[in-house]
Amino acid sequence: RAVLSLYYFVFCILLEAQKTYKGGTIMDKIRIGILYDFDKTLCTTDMQEYDFIKNLGMTSDAFWGEAAAITATHEVEKILAYMFVMIKKCKEKGIPLTEEYLRSCGEHVELFEGVLTWFDRINAFGESMGVRIEHYIISSGQTEIIEGSRIGHEFKAIFAASFYYDESGLPVWP
Repeated sequence: RAVLSLYYFVFCILLEAQKTYKGGTIMDKIRIGILYDFDKTLCTTDMQEYDFIKNLGMTSDAFWGEAAAITATHEVEKILAYMFVMIKKCKEKGIPLTEEYLRSCGEHVELFEGVLTWFDRINAFGESMGVRIEHYIISSGQTEIIEGSRIGHEFKAIFAASFYYDESGLPVWP
């Protein structure tokens, strides 16, 4: 139902855009950006729950509970708290928390039905209306996990949480 509502919304925008488009090259076309959240919007739960938390040998409740406790105890913003827990738990388990590792955690992200074909369908529809569609992510999740998902390549830009990595490829700051 949500995808149908989004499709209808984009259709209405495209109809308006088509009225103002007078031809020309693709660079002259009107561009429409669609902004998406990722967790529980394109995928069925929080992205860390597919592989990352499982690889730690933890339950989702234990992982998120530890992050929530840090937030409550130290008044740390919740995104920074969960990223701190990611670093801490990976060190404890001997898992190198690299960009490559996080991208590999995106490989098994379960997408909602229709998401895999959505981008080709809406891009083609936009093209038929004389409009170029661009896709963006705004998420409190991990950039690298999104990039490693089956749809990571579909986004012009991903605005999400990411670590600052040192010269050895390990995070030094969330």
